[in-house]
Formats: sequence, structure tokens, C-alpha cells
Amino acid sequence: MWKYQCKKHLVVLLVSFAAGAVLFGFMGYQREYIVSLMQQSIPAEMAGELVKADYMYYLIGGLTISGLANGVMLLSYAMQRFNVPFILIMVLFFMGGFTIVELIGTVTVLPALVVCLYGMLSIPNRGRRREFAKENVTSVAEVERVYRLHHAYLSEYEALGKKAWSFNLKMNLLYFTGLIAVLLVILYVENFIAVFAAMMMYSILFFQLTKRKNMSMQPIISLLYDQCNPEACATAIFAYAKKGKRKKNFPMPQHLAQCMVYLNDPHLAIDVLATSAQGRGNFIFAYHSLMAYAYYQLGDRSMVKYHYDECEKAGARVNNGPMQMIKTQCLEGIQNKLDLMDQNFSSSRSFFEKAMPTAGFEFQRVDFKYYLGLIAFVEKDLEEAKSCFRYVCAHGNKIYYVEKAQSFLKTIEQAEAAIQE
Repeated sequence: MWKYQCKKHLVVLLVSFAAGAVLFGFMGYQREYIVSLMQQSIPAEMAGELVKADYMYYLIGGLTISGLANGVMLLSYAMQRFNVPFILIMVLFFMGGFTIVELIGTVTVLPALVVCLYGMLSIPNRGRRREFAKENVTSVAEVERVYRLHHAYLSEYEALGKKAWSFNLKMNLLYFTGLIAVLLVILYVENFIAVFAAMMMYSILFFQLTKRKNMSMQPIISLLYDQCNPEACATAIFAYAKKGKRKKNFPMPQHLAQCMVYLNDPHLAIDVLATSAQGRGNFIFAYHSLMAYAYYQLGDRSMVKYHYDECEKAGARVNNGPMQMIKTQCLEGIQNKLDLMDQNFSSSRSFFEKAMPTAGFEFQRVDFKYYLGLIAFVEKDLEEAKSCFRYVCAHGNKIYYVEKAQSFLKTIEQAEAAIQE
């Protein structure tokens, strides 16, 4: 999974290096301090030569800022990997951990560049994803056009998407304003404690704004998760994309792909996922899980198994914390699709019965009930099948399982009527 983070890490290193070079080299920030430090640390003759070399200030500034960025990113990876509480990191920072992070980050800048380049070049299916990106079918406008040909576009839900976009634009402006404020403090305040406090305040602001941004998307997500209305959810996401003038990169790709899956349109689900950035948080697991679901709907067992293997590889180094739970759930879900395709109904029923009590959203319960009803129907347990299909009809709303469940109920009623006659 780390390979999908490499592009982002590399961009951050390059941008931070350029920012440091401009700050310390072009703008001359802390030049007297750097000169004094060199004169104290190295022989006078060498220090005299280095002081005259302007490129040294660019290099020192670039390494200083990129080292700090590298250290912070490595620390964030460690927090995710070992599930370290955020408050503990803050305590360590105030106890001198900031210097350690800066030192480790600076020393590992060059190794990090090499690792990032290797990771980017060795991403699985890198060439295939590039081919997908060139296809017109994976543009936002084309997917929406194809969607409208087969499904209802509910214009009354466009306002949700536009509102979410406007709110996120405001949050992004606050991000930028806070960053400018921190840079001004760094430039004009000599007190290290004040600079450090400003950076910590911006970190807290960043965390809170990210939380608010995520919350602003909940009304859209709820359309699918709680109301079982994939058409409304997809409409809101398309409106969000149009408001943001998206071309190739789909907003909320996981949820848009889920909408397509629950509208029984696996081809569009695959198109949405094919050009999505897989390295964002835990999206790599959702990516393989949804791809496997779409190929299950298409009846392609080899591709379902392929995504099981890729999901397993992506989580090879994830052994604890929330990511471990997410990885396990995704692997179990894909394995369940393989069990269904292999008609291993005993194992599949156990999966659904185990997952049902912990299902936190209505669309999950509808999903599980539909497959439990399907298994009961195949095994001729008609009472259980009727109970499950009736639940689907009562709660499934616009999910395509409702139509399937109604068809099965009609078949059961006809069979029971024939027996009575």
C-alpha cells in the first residue's frame, strides 16, 4: 500500500525544497544565523568559502524545509502504522521531539526520494491505469452521460452537491490563509517558541477543518447509506463534480462506485474506479473491494480472485490498528463473493450472519438480507427466503435488489399456490 503514497510524498518533498530554497536563499531568511552556525561548526577557512557561495543558502534552506516536511510525513505514517494517539505526539513535540523529527527527516530526504521514485515506477498495473485515464469513457462528463441513459437523474438533489462544494471551497481558503499566516510568523518572528506555537495551532486548525470537510459530505453519503437511494447520491456527486469543473478525477469515487454497484451497473463502477487515486488513506482497500464486487456482478471469477490477491498484497504490512480491521473486512468480503460464485453457501451464510449484527448502515443490512434470502431460496428454505426478501422490499428503496426480491417473492407465492392446489 505504501507505493500509492509515493507520488504525494515526492511532490511534498520537491515543493518544500523549493519553498525552503526561496525562503533561505532568495529572501535571505536567517542568513546571519546560518553564517554564525557554519563558522562555529566547521574550520574557518572552509566556512569562509561556503559563506561566499550563494548556492549553499539555497541548499541549506531546501534541505531544512524538505527535511521538516519529510520528518512530519514519516511521523504520520508511523502514527497510522502503529496507531499512535495524536495527543502523545504533541507531548513528545513539546519535550524536544521536534528537533528529532527535523534531524531524522533531513538525514532521510535523499533515501526518501529514491524510495518514492521506486514506488511510483513499481505500482501494480501502472501502465494499465494510464491507458484507462486516456479513455474518454472515464471522463466525468462521459460517465454522467452514460449514467443518464440508463438511470434516473434526480435534479432535486443537485443542491446538496453544490452546497458541499461551496463549503469545501471555504475550508480550502482557510487552509491557505492559515498557511500564509504561519509563513509570515516564520519570516518576521525570531522567537522559536512563537514559531513552534504557530505551527502547532495550524496543525490543530488543519485537523479541525479536515473534520468539518468530512462532515459536510455526510448528507450526500447518507442518501445511499441510510436512505438506500443510489440515484439521489449519484446525482449529488455529479453536481459536486460539475460545480468543481472536474474533468478526469471523480469526487467521492468510493461512494459513486457504490452507487453504480447498487444500481446493477458494474461497468460504470469500474470506469469510476479505474482512474481514481488509489493511495488516499484506506481507499486502496475499498478500491479492490468494489472492483471485486463489480466483477462478481459480471460473473468474472478470475478478476474477483485477482482483486483479492491485490488487496492482500496492499495490506501485507498492515498488522494492527484500524487499518488492520479494514483490511480484514475487505478480504473477508471479497472471499465471500468467491464463495458465492463457487456455491459454497454454508461459508457464505456464516459470513452474512456474522456481519449482520454489526452492520451500521441500512444499505448494508439490505445487502446482507438479499443474499441470505438468495441462499435460503436455493436451499429451498422458503420461509427464511420470504422473510429476507420482504425486508429488502421494505427497506431497499431504490437499490436494484428490491426488484429482484419482488421477483423471488412472486416465484415463491406461485410455488406455494401450486402446492395448495
